[in-house]
Amino acid sequence: MAPPSEGEPGQDIVVIGVRQSLERAAEVKRDAVQVVDAVVADDIGKLPDPTVAAALQRVPGIQVQNDRNNELSGVRIRGLTDILTTVNGREVITTTGRGFDLQDVPAEALARIDAYKSQTADQIEGGIAGAIDLRLNRPFNFRDPTLVLTARQNYAVTADSGNPQLGLLAAGKTDSPIGEIGALISATYSRADTIRSQSNLTERRYSDSGPLNTPGYLIPQVVQNMPDVGRVTRHQVNAAFQWQATPSLEAYADGLYTYFNTTTGFAGFNVQPFTNGTRMTEVTASDYCFDARVNANGTNPQIISRVDEEGNVTRELQPFEVQRVCEFESARFENAVINQNSSSRDVTQRNKMIAGGLNFDQGGTSATLDVAYQTSRAVTENFNAEVGQRVASVFVESDVDNGQRTTIDPSIPLSSGNLSLRNSINQNFSRGDGELFQARADFAQDLNGLLSTLKAGVRYANRDARFQNVQQVNTVGSIGFGNIGTPTEANARLVSSLPLSPDFIGVIGTAPRINDGMAFVGPNPEYLRSERGRNELRALFGLPLKAPAYDPTKEFNANEATYAGYVEGAYEVPIGDLTLDGVVGVRIVKTERTISGFERDEDVLTPVTAETSDTDVLPSATARLKFPGGFQTRLTYSRSIRRPDFDSLNPTESLTLVGNVFLLNNGQRGNPNLRPQKSDSFDATAEYYFDSGYISVTGYYRSIKDRVVTSNTQEEIDGLNYLISTPRNVGAVDLKGIEVSGQYFFDFLPGALSGFGVQGAFTLADSKIKGDDPLAGNPLVGVSKYNYTTGLLYDKFGLSGRLIWTHRSSYIDADNTGGVQLRPFDPAREDEAYLPVLLSYARPAGRLDFSVAYEVTEALRLDVGGTNILRNRTSIYRGNERINFALFGDETVYTIGARVKF
Repeated sequence: MAPPSEGEPGQDIVVIGVRQSLERAAEVKRDAVQVVDAVVADDIGKLPDPTVAAALQRVPGIQVQNDRNNELSGVRIRGLTDILTTVNGREVITTTGRGFDLQDVPAEALARIDAYKSQTADQIEGGIAGAIDLRLNRPFNFRDPTLVLTARQNYAVTADSGNPQLGLLAAGKTDSPIGEIGALISATYSRADTIRSQSNLTERRYSDSGPLNTPGYLIPQVVQNMPDVGRVTRHQVNAAFQWQATPSLEAYADGLYTYFNTTTGFAGFNVQPFTNGTRMTEVTASDYCFDARVNANGTNPQIISRVDEEGNVTRELQPFEVQRVCEFESARFENAVINQNSSSRDVTQRNKMIAGGLNFDQGGTSATLDVAYQTSRAVTENFNAEVGQRVASVFVESDVDNGQRTTIDPSIPLSSGNLSLRNSINQNFSRGDGELFQARADFAQDLNGLLSTLKAGVRYANRDARFQNVQQVNTVGSIGFGNIGTPTEANARLVSSLPLSPDFIGVIGTAPRINDGMAFVGPNPEYLRSERGRNELRALFGLPLKAPAYDPTKEFNANEATYAGYVEGAYEVPIGDLTLDGVVGVRIVKTERTISGFERDEDVLTPVTAETSDTDVLPSATARLKFPGGFQTRLTYSRSIRRPDFDSLNPTESLTLVGNVFLLNNGQRGNPNLRPQKSDSFDATAEYYFDSGYISVTGYYRSIKDRVVTSNTQEEIDGLNYLISTPRNVGAVDLKGIEVSGQYFFDFLPGALSGFGVQGAFTLADSKIKGDDPLAGNPLVGVSKYNYTTGLLYDKFGLSGRLIWTHRSSYIDADNTGGVQLRPFDPAREDEAYLPVLLSYARPAGRLDFSVAYEVTEALRLDVGGTNILRNRTSIYRGNERINFALFGDETVYTIGARVKF
């Protein structure tokens, strides 16, 4: 996908109102050579939604979900996250990943978003799901000198906070003796306090294990009330310069800087039923019961891998008994421990890109040369401390509106007198750096014949990626003695007896599931983010008064060079009153990669390096048949690839000890032998465009080979159990479905009523993992089978608005097969390698959004809006709908804003 020529039709961004933006989006869809949907800004600095992901959720075939910042993110195209992201046609990356965090670019900075669902040979490879192109404004888009100021105040209901959002754009062009020259600068700033409520009932274990010693029930290891609390700050500046040196030659230069910071981290008020000394009374069982395999710890028996001194691997299933277990409805836990802990998570991401090039167009010959260089850095600091207290009694219900409810003496959550430092302090610091240099040259020649245009091009890209991390756990048993000791009840230290500043403890969150809504105290995140606070705790544990050095065994360095070339021919054939057109092409890509890290054997570090080289041939073809009167149909085929993530390819093993006795030690092992995923995609569409709207139906089929998934298995290493995460290729996956979309304005109605319109989209996505993989027969993780959007529109007399309902059906949220939760098993399966699959599912959910804008004058526009105004939530269950796992409160935001244009 070459950077677009800003003089091409449809690039002018003078669009005002919801109808004009939707009609422009329909034009993009209609004129594209492949299957593409677009979102066009209602006006300068006014995409119809607050974030890129929120705007894309209304596009047929696209699904999104809330992240810990309580913003929509996690974009999936037809259920897949493997998306190539470009800005003005250039690939962009976030640090060491393959993708780009859409949160880094504020929606108000964009003029348009294009979502490509099929690929042509001239497009950059790398997204089997498709590609998203973020279009920034450029000076030649504007007819007249333009200055636009935007201001918006957003009120977040759950966070109870007013959050500002500001924007500025200035653009102009002038004729000069050396040709027309244009310049543009755009800047945006926003800040938002965020709270996403979260309550969890974690892994169920058998109640007959100590200390409860009461047979028959499924009891969660931890009952969590863990809202994510923090602040998000983002700003960006982009600038563009264009010079029309001659009628045939244009030179241009672009710059982009983005800054994103979040301090959002968990705050926990967590009941631990299995702590020594706890008793369970008043227990009530539900009618959901099953036979489960139970090991000596009361958890699901695991297949343990052991490696002997000669490197031989043995796998065996832990001993177990079969027990009849029932989900609990409610129970009282007496003499229970509550952990009150918080995270001082602080993540900062910065992206910088500079680019420039030449466009030549004369006499049917055109050429483009484009060069860009991007750096991306992410720094994460997370200092965690755990305090807790014994309480006389706490009552827990497992299913109150799809989530748990905790009832406790109301004086406890805000009381700090009995708090003790427990378990551990944790220092987790990481840094990811990425660099991307890319250069491409594209050539096109108009022809007279069967081929109307012949295109060819080459591209070179070079990526460097480096990730560094340290995860240091210091247990309370080591206070004053260095990093030794085991977290036990005897080692807990009363906070009031320790040499810590009074601000170590503070109000850290509000949990709607504690007594139907209560704030609680714990380690103050601001204290944990300060060097003063960190050093007080480091001194207490006998640690150096500075951040720990990065662990070489948690580091990787990667370099990847990509060489690509393509040839593509466009054809146009009249067939009576019909026209058949399209493109046929092939792209050939060679990838050379080196990735290295370190492994530790006792005190000796050994470098480990893996080198790979791949060559891929990616054919593509499209055919569109246009009928008189606005009807057209098209067929497309394309092959695309997705290279594995660098951390998945890392040839080393990284292990982390965990200070909480209820959690397994964990580790990550890369797989340098991972193969790129390949997808063969077929699309067929029928589209009808008319004066007041359009309707489109698309059928698609995608066959994916070597799909990469990550799963967990337990291994015994040096006498300790670890839950090891390892990626693998699963063989083949089929994905097929139907997309239906349309919009219509009721122009036939009289007067003001003619401003009403409707909009809708429906997607059916049917996916299935094939082969003999443990997940065979299941759909892909994250893919909702049904997704739909329906909306009421209005645009007349300067007033425009939308009321939009978006809904998605249930989907698999995660594969928990490697975890410890009890689950039903097949008694006919006696082989030791059998581990019953356990999946988490998200329940069906939707959200209602609205926006209304009024153009007071040509210079002044006012708007109001709201997102998730019905306060819908995200609900997760494990295995069976009766086993609630997590309930998240998705934020509701109301906004009022103004745009002034000079």
